[in-house]
Amino acid sequence: MEKYTQESYLAFAKRATEALQDGLIDYEEWGEAVLGENIYSQENTRRCAKFFSQFIQNLENDTIDQIDDKDKVAEIKKAMAELKSERIKIQTANLEYNANARAEARGELFQERIVEAIRRLEPVKAKHIIHKPFNQGRTGLLCISDLHAGSTYEIKGLYGEVVNSYNFEVMQDRLWKLIGLVEADCVEYDNLIVGICGDLFENILRATSLTKLKEPVIDTVIKTSEFLCQWIAELQNRLETNIRVVTVGGNHDTCSFLGAKPRFEEENLTKIVTKFMQIRFENNPYVQVDQFTDTAIINIQDVNVMIEHGEDSNLQTTIEYFSNLYNIDIDECISGHLHRPESKAVGITELGDRMIYRVGSICGVDSYSKRLRKSARPSAYFALYEKELGHTWSKNYYL
Repeated sequence: MEKYTQESYLAFAKRATEALQDGLIDYEEWGEAVLGENIYSQENTRRCAKFFSQFIQNLENDTIDQIDDKDKVAEIKKAMAELKSERIKIQTANLEYNANARAEARGELFQERIVEAIRRLEPVKAKHIIHKPFNQGRTGLLCISDLHAGSTYEIKGLYGEVVNSYNFEVMQDRLWKLIGLVEADCVEYDNLIVGICGDLFENILRATSLTKLKEPVIDTVIKTSEFLCQWIAELQNRLETNIRVVTVGGNHDTCSFLGAKPRFEEENLTKIVTKFMQIRFENNPYVQVDQFTDTAIINIQDVNVMIEHGEDSNLQTTIEYFSNLYNIDIDECISGHLHRPESKAVGITELGDRMIYRVGSICGVDSYSKRLRKSARPSAYFALYEKELGHTWSKNYYL
């Protein structure tokens, strides 16, 4: 159906309706002819055609202005208004659907572009050939926590002395120093697990975070991800051992607007870091990167070790919760969050005490920890596990 050049819309609609009644076109074609697009279901279109046919028949007897029955005029006008309202509703719904579809497509495109950009980077190279079998008699566990990358600040003491100065370069220097300290101890083990215990980033968790950030958070995420890949590669090269990376998220890593509650754990920036490392090391046979999780439980030489950030103050309750949830005996819990190292026994296991270990921070003293009077030197944690002996040795590396 096509409208003639000099034909009015009403005449064209009438002709289309007659064609429908004669079986020359179907309801879908009638809807496209009369409304310009087929926006209703077949049943609704049929009802519209029925209504319009009766409407045309009434107009043929007289025009709407000449109808004496005011109630009938009002009824027709009301029906026309309802028809227009329904069309607007459907058009609005279509607009919202298309907007959601475009947003989802943009998100998928953004992820694809990130993956493509990572794959274009020069591969992280392995310099040593490892002949040691994986996961034999001795395993090392190196834990770092609370890097708060992107944070820039200077903390002064009572006499104006600088207690701690921190920025991205300081963070890098401390982690490079950590490799040297671990290497210098010459501890023998068959493989090494690197546990990253959360709060990789400062992020905007509270108003004081804004004063520490000097660049967009996403820029810091990408820059930190690549640095950690280079750091792990150098750790593997220097220690000449297989490395397994276990990463959990922290409260500062979650995406949130300033002061917004609640924060959703699944929206965590550390997911990007984990995926970044998995892509960068996908062709490196000596580095294994586990999937991201908010809490990890791993078995190290028959010792079940739980790694998490430790935002909850009562970690013993956390141990009991996951023990009951997975029907597993958790022997140790290693977490960060408090920016200071500490340990305590909370029970007895077959290979020793059930322990809770807090890992010190890489960033060290900041304004928040100073205000809480819970400051400590920047540090990392190392533990050694031996088959049939369990946890045999540990050390805090102060940076």
